[in-house]
Amino acid sequence: MKRLFYHLVAGLVRVTNGFMFSRVEVRGMDRVPWDEPCIVSPNHQNAFLDALLVGVFAPDTLTFLSRASVFGTPFDWVFDALHMAPIYRRRDGLDKVAQNKDILADQREKLTQGGSVVMFSETEHAHTYYLRPLSRGSARLALNTQDETDREVQLVPVGINYYHLRRPGFKVSIVVGEPISVSTYMDRYRDAEAECMNELRDDLADAMRDCLLVPEKTDEYRERVDRINRKNEHLSFPDMKRALQTPEDLEPKGPNRPTLEALARGINLLNVVPLWGTRVLMRWVDEPAFTASLKFAVGMFGLPLWWTGLFAVTSWLGGVTIGTGVTALAVLTILLYIILIRYANPPHVLPS
Repeated sequence: MKRLFYHLVAGLVRVTNGFMFSRVEVRGMDRVPWDEPCIVSPNHQNAFLDALLVGVFAPDTLTFLSRASVFGTPFDWVFDALHMAPIYRRRDGLDKVAQNKDILADQREKLTQGGSVVMFSETEHAHTYYLRPLSRGSARLALNTQDETDREVQLVPVGINYYHLRRPGFKVSIVVGEPISVSTYMDRYRDAEAECMNELRDDLADAMRDCLLVPEKTDEYRERVDRINRKNEHLSFPDMKRALQTPEDLEPKGPNRPTLEALARGINLLNVVPLWGTRVLMRWVDEPAFTASLKFAVGMFGLPLWWTGLFAVTSWLGGVTIGTGVTALAVLTILLYIILIRYANPPHVLPS
């Protein structure tokens, strides 16, 4: 049952991608020897949406190491079916952190058998385009695993580049960098464990920056982020990364058009319940990094359920022809909503 649920969710993610993003560019997956133990390290901007995107495009089934605070609820069956495992942090209490020893031992066992694990190396998710400081967690897991196996452990850098961090209708580029072969660090690791761990972490950070459009926060950071917009989506990741070295040569985002955003909301009376529910969820969570993830979840589960109910009620009231027409109109107005939001040029909202 869990296997079936996993593939069902993966299928829904692929379908929802077609609504959520104008284009999904995936580069470099073929660089990775997926039959070897792989520790995948993406940047972390958008809560569980980051994990969904990496998981659905990887040719291997991945295990996701996630913050433990989301576990211990009625959704634990779902998390287990999606191959999620908890990782405790100091804020969870030292007694909880001690449980990481057994959890990571289980993950090392899976890795030595050729499995793949996703571990977000940035300590938290946040709406920044540049790479934030990395913890040593991925490096430690990679070195400890390599110490227990003769197989070639790979540390895989990944960059997720959203052309808008909060709104639907824009491009996303998922870029896989050159895998780091951990075995080449083992002599240094046995001589100076801590120093080698820091070295591998720093090498991973450099490799992840190569996978990001805006790898660092510089004086031109906001100008470069402004150029990450729909007018420049035609450029491939390598071309866009090069062009951002001189951002003045790229098309600017242009002014926000709030009238188009108002029109997008106004035409969606047939979808007012799921749209209203999304806004309630965002106010309840009140964490910007969950904005796109919540919208994606509503698009993946909420809208299909809503349209099914809408079809059932309108068919009961007016017949199947009326029900089909009303439901089709609801779907079309959502698509038009996304197009209008795209051309409204919503501003990038960046932390100060």
